[in-house]
Parts: sequence; structure tokens; C-alpha cells
Amino acid sequence: MCFRVGITLLFLVWGIAIANAQMCLDDTIRVEEVTVYSTYRQLHTIGTNTIRIDSLRFKNFDGQSLTEALHSSGVNVRSYGVGGLGTIAVRGGGSSHTAVVWNGINLQSPMNGGVNLSQLPVTLFSSVSVQLGGNGTIYGSGAVSGIVLLESKSLLQQPNGFRAGLLCGDGNTHGIAFNGKFGRKKMAVSLRYSGTWADNNFEFINTYKYGSPRERITNAESKLNALMTDVSARVGQRAIWNFSGWLTHNDKNVQTLMSSSQPSQANQIDDSYAFSSNLVSELNSISIRFKNAYVKTKNRYEDIASNVYSNNRSDQLINELELKTNIFTKSEIVSGIGFTLDMASSDSYIKNARRNRISAYLSMVNHFIDKRLTLATSVRNELVDGDFIPIVASGGLEFSTFSWLKFKTSAATSYRLPTLNDLYWATTTFASGNPDLKPEYGWNVDFGTELKSNLPFGSILLSVTYFITELNDWIVWLPDVNDNGRWKPNNFNRGKSKGFEGFIKLNMKQGEFRVISDLNYTCTNSKIFDSGDYDGNPMIYIPRHRVGGSLLLTYKGFSAIYTHSFASERYTDEQNKLPYYSIGDAVLTYCFPVVGCKATASIGINNVWNEQYQLMRNYAMPLRNYFVRFNIEIQSNSTK
Repeated sequence: MCFRVGITLLFLVWGIAIANAQMCLDDTIRVEEVTVYSTYRQLHTIGTNTIRIDSLRFKNFDGQSLTEALHSSGVNVRSYGVGGLGTIAVRGGGSSHTAVVWNGINLQSPMNGGVNLSQLPVTLFSSVSVQLGGNGTIYGSGAVSGIVLLESKSLLQQPNGFRAGLLCGDGNTHGIAFNGKFGRKKMAVSLRYSGTWADNNFEFINTYKYGSPRERITNAESKLNALMTDVSARVGQRAIWNFSGWLTHNDKNVQTLMSSSQPSQANQIDDSYAFSSNLVSELNSISIRFKNAYVKTKNRYEDIASNVYSNNRSDQLINELELKTNIFTKSEIVSGIGFTLDMASSDSYIKNARRNRISAYLSMVNHFIDKRLTLATSVRNELVDGDFIPIVASGGLEFSTFSWLKFKTSAATSYRLPTLNDLYWATTTFASGNPDLKPEYGWNVDFGTELKSNLPFGSILLSVTYFITELNDWIVWLPDVNDNGRWKPNNFNRGKSKGFEGFIKLNMKQGEFRVISDLNYTCTNSKIFDSGDYDGNPMIYIPRHRVGGSLLLTYKGFSAIYTHSFASERYTDEQNKLPYYSIGDAVLTYCFPVVGCKATASIGINNVWNEQYQLMRNYAMPLRNYFVRFNIEIQSNSTK
């Protein structure tokens, strides 16, 4: 009933706004070319804490994946070896509790709820940021503990140009990357490519064997190719139509475990394809956005030694219609409806899976006291295969008491639907799915303050946030004593995390000398309950203390950056822990002109202090290793 009332209200708002817009057609304005790829409601995320990777630091990860970029930023990343499966876990949640959103599209797999960050090269994106804390009303299912935002810039605002780079490093690593943009006033096209090939036979210290010998990683070869294209076209004076598409192909051997006496013979091939269309039209009193997307993934796994073979495929069709309108001069309303079709097939399923989802949402932002006080509220309802799920809501507040001091707070409820693996896994001797699972539900609250001050030669930003997060009906696979001990998913657990996050950034410039430094610290007390013998213990792979920082120095054509990451002990089960690690990376770059072009040459050291560490138990990570990179850039001063 609530869903039907919500739909009615949405169409009522649309009708009023469109009628108003029809009276103003002769007074239209040009489309604002910011956030033309994402969603209107994304701008209504108020009162949250966000980690952003700035553009200068971003370029240091050319030829690398999001796994490396996020890990160096102090975010908790779980990596199954070199170039292996890489996922992110924020504020005590699992990998399926952090949404990965590309231009407004949630990329979480309908099969397992995760996203392999190692398959996404940094080169494909214009910017990357991480929102700490979930928000189910804005991003839907899976945005429980955090959101990774992958964005593209508006092509019509970017200068024409071309950039290419070569990478060579230890582990017999070779890479090539390029991106180019060409366009005129009404149309622009960009193309981005990244290819990396590596043996990944790095040295490591094997603590699983007597005497902790120095060995080399085996069966970790990888070949990753990724291509993305964007097209932007202006339609009259009131609309922009954007098209984006990508494809990635990752052929990766599954590296040998540290404890194994025999080399692994497993191999996994992943292919992903995504296409989106985003039509944006803006009039004086109304803005309309119509988004369509298709996401397809294919996975083939084989292990000759174990005689295990598996083929998996998923398809998603996403359609969204959003409307934004202003009420008076201090309020903005965003409303929308969406339809998502999830489909999947697997050798391990009882049948081909299919799920229909219809959602409706409403969000409002209000400004008071000369826009010093901002208040945002939103609500969302979803119909899944004909059944309603409970409504989720969120609210955020930001208050600038002075120009240099801001207080902020937010509260949100969120949810995660069972994955298709959970629901459709066929019954075998060892495992079985569960079609009776309920969605997971959670809530989170943030309280924070932000101080920003201008210095004689720059600025300083200080942010402190206290958070509480709880997740109920957590779906966990455990042996079922009532079903011959088969592993089976059930809504067993309840998880709770609390802690605080501190962030400081210093930006100074004196003549041609510039310093950019940042430091972030996270203290997370996360425990899991209602889980039998493990009840009340810390969540696995969640460090109590985590520190990340960087120091960037630039002078004329030279720049040097050092990044450091520290994580305290992490439980891997109720009895075992991984020790803390403290690792640093450094890159030295020189920029110089070459025949009217701008060239950069870099030399980098990964794991400067030669630390022996593991991000996931039994998966070796490299000791100190080196790389060199060369880029050349041709850029016009004009966008046309």
C-alpha cells in the first residue's frame, strides 16, 4: 500500500512540475554540465564522511587497479594475493555491504554481492571517492556500510587531448595505457584503454614453512585488458545525452597458497561488459534524467588438479527516471522510479535465476539561515518479485557556525537483498541454497565536525567523526545440523560496529614549491553476535586500528610522493590472527617538455620497508619491488 501511495505522490509531483515547465519553454536555460553522469539524489548525501583521492595522487596509479589505489589511501581492502580478487570492507561490514557505484549504477554482482576491484584499472575513471557509512535510500540494496563512487567528468567541459603511458616493473610486469578526448561544441568522444601483463613471481617470506624461507610466488600470472568509451552530445539548448560503455577481460591464474606443497593449477577468466545511456534535460523549474544500463559478467573457473570446473554468468538491466524541481527558493526535491532485472545462470544453480525489482524514492534538501544550515531527508520503497520490503529512510544535517567550522550528522537505514547464490545454489553433498532467506537490514548514525582554515601559504582541513553501525539478519553460510551438515545460508548473525575517524589535510604553496599532506586514522570496534561459539568476538579481517597517510612534494618539474598504510592485528577466525603490517610506497616523477608535448618519467618502489605481510590468510604479498613508468601528454587549451 505504501508503495502505491509513493508512486502516486511521485507522479503527482512530476505532473505539477512538468505543467509548470510547459509554461516556461520559451525561457529555458542550458544544461548544467556537472554530474551529468551520476544521479540527482547522489547530491542529497548530506552529513556524511568521504575520502577522496585527489587528481595529483590519482595519476600515480596509472597502470594499477583500484585495489592498490584504495589500499594506499587507508581504506580496508582485502586482496587474495597479487592481482587476485580484491574487495573493500568499510566500518566492519563485509565485501557485499559496500556498494561500488559507477556513474550512478551499482555494480555489485547479483550472484555474490561483491565487486572485484582488481579488474578495474584506475585509468578508466576520472575520480574515485569512498563514502563512509551506508545509505539505502540513495543507492539501494548493498549500500550498508559504505559506497565507492567511480565518476566520469563531463566531456563537453574537458579540453581535447591525448595521454599515453608505458609501465615496466618487477615480477615481469608490463603495461600500456592511453586515453584521448576529441570534440566540438555540441559533441565529444573519449576513449580509455589499460592493459597489464605480469608473471607476478615476486619474492616473499613463507612463514608457513619451517625456517621461514624466502620463496617466489607461483601460478599468479595475469593478463588484464580494459576499454572504456564515453560519448556526450548536446541536444538543443536544454539537454545532453551521454553514452558510456566498457569491457574488461581478466585471465588470471590463482596463485599457490603459502601452506601448499604443490603448485596451484587453477585458472579463472572474468569478462565484464557495461553500457549506459543517460539523457539529461533541464528547464527553468524542472530537471529530468532518464538512465538505462546493461551490465553483463561471465566467469569461468577451472582447477585441473582438483577436477573442478565452473561457468557462471549474470545480466542486469537497469532503468531509472528521475525528476528534480525546486520549491520556493530554499528547497529542492528529487523523486524517481526504477526497474532492475537481475538474471544469472551457473553450473551450481538449480535453475536459471531471475529477479524483478521496482523501486520508488523521494528526497528533499532544505537550506536555512542564508544556506549555513542544510537539511536532507529521503525515503525509499522497493518491490521485489511482487513482495514489498520495509521502507528505508535517511536524514542528514550540516551547519556552518562559522566560515571555518562545520558540524554535521547523518542517520540512515539500509538493506541488502539475498544474493542469487544464496537463493538458487543447488543441493549437493556439501552445500545447499536457501530460498526462504530474508533481506539484511541495518542502520548507521554519524556525528562529526569539520574545521577548515586558510594559512599564509595554503590551507588546512581537519575532520573528526564518530559512528555507530548495526546490521541485523546477517546472511552467513554455516553447516546445517538438520540437513546432514550441508553448508547453507541463513539469517543468523547480528553485527555492530562503532568507532571514530579522523582526517587531516595540509595544502601549502610557496612560489614553485608545493606540499600536500594528508593523514587519516580509523578506530573500529566491530563485533558479531548470535553466532554460536564465535558470539561477541571481533569481526574477521577488520583491524581495530588503521592509519593511512601521504606526503606529496612538487618543485618545478619534479614531484615525489610517499604513501603509508598501517593496520593492526586482524582475526581470521575465533582462534587465529594475522599480525599487524606497516608498509610504504614511494614514487619520484620528473615532468619535461618534448616537441610541444608534456612528458613524465617516474620510478617507484612498492613496499619500501620490505615488510612481510598478508591481507588475506595464506595469500603471499610481495616484498620490496620496483617499477618505472613513462607518460606523454598532448593537450589543447580549448574544449572544441
